[in-house]
Amino acid sequence: MSQLDPTLMFDKARAAQYDSQFARANAFRDVIHLVTDLAFASLPNDARILVVGAGTGSEIIALAARHSSWHFTAVDPAGAMLEVFREKAIAAGILDRCTIHVGYIETLADLPLHDAATSLLVSHFLQTDASRGAFFAEIAARLKPGALLVNADLAADMTEKISARLYATWEQMLRETGADAAGLDNYRAGFGKDFAVHTPAAVEALIENNGFERPSPVLQTLLMRTWLTAKT
Repeated sequence: MSQLDPTLMFDKARAAQYDSQFARANAFRDVIHLVTDLAFASLPNDARILVVGAGTGSEIIALAARHSSWHFTAVDPAGAMLEVFREKAIAAGILDRCTIHVGYIETLADLPLHDAATSLLVSHFLQTDASRGAFFAEIAARLKPGALLVNADLAADMTEKISARLYATWEQMLRETGADAAGLDNYRAGFGKDFAVHTPAAVEALIENNGFERPSPVLQTLLMRTWLTAKT
């Protein structure tokens, strides 16, 4: 399996239209943000939040609007996506509360440990157990003991009939966000190959075995599953 290069996947052209392309699925995004905000409700007023795979920063914009003293560390190897976020942060008046790092999590320089982290639809781009486990370990290394993590990924047991029905509905969502017949063919060819589609239990084990408590499932939206856990 080849490792997808996010700097090529999310170039300047893709970054510019990313938010508008997936507007049809904004409700999925918004409910994950709501769950995250509820999970982080007990964090201190000066909390530091690590956002891994920040992309265009939608969760940062949502959380920053409700928590005026939180600081955010946005990490993403796709610089074009973070440039879109930077413009959004300027418009929202929160840039001074953001540290923006273009690069992978393992290249993030030493910073004060964070009180919580998010990783939303990121780790499934790492196909092997070793790479995904290392990814979660790198997040854990940058968190305080007991710090919370909200993680969302594609996950399904595709040997089950119920997952096949979910996948068909997922494809309909892709159609309604702009995928044509050729795009769907490419997606099917890459499903579980260009990006991982582990079972929910396998994702939970990878998280638990790399610096975190056993994660609790908190949300499922079609093939997207969200978990809440804490650093051990």
